[in-house]
Amino acid sequence: MKVSTRVRSLMVVGAVTVAGLGAGAASASAATAPESAASQSASGVQAGEMSTVAVDGLRLRSAPSFGGTTEGLLYSGDRVFVRITFDPSYNSDWVGVMLTGRSAGGLPYQTRGYVWKQYLQ
Repeated sequence: MKVSTRVRSLMVVGAVTVAGLGAGAASASAATAPESAASQSASGVQAGEMSTVAVDGLRLRSAPSFGGTTEGLLYSGDRVFVRITFDPSYNSDWVGVMLTGRSAGGLPYQTRGYVWKQYLQ
């Protein structure tokens, strides 16, 4: 079994141990992820649906990582359309969103970017 296939088939809390990746790899118990896990996050956020920002000062980023440029800030109550969710083995903590109106932080209607999904409801 290829390493990428093995990683894709695991859903974990914490870290994953993948045999052959070297010493010091963190370990955690793993279970097989259901197929629907890629389309729905633990917070219930799904692609193609509306969501609401649950915190003040949520950074809207240009890329789905902390290295992405901050395009602006979203605030509690701002509404977004969830455009993209990622496969849990790739990058399950981020979602691609589009503003459905002007944000409380002043970002214009239909601004697109990525946010950390745990801060959406």
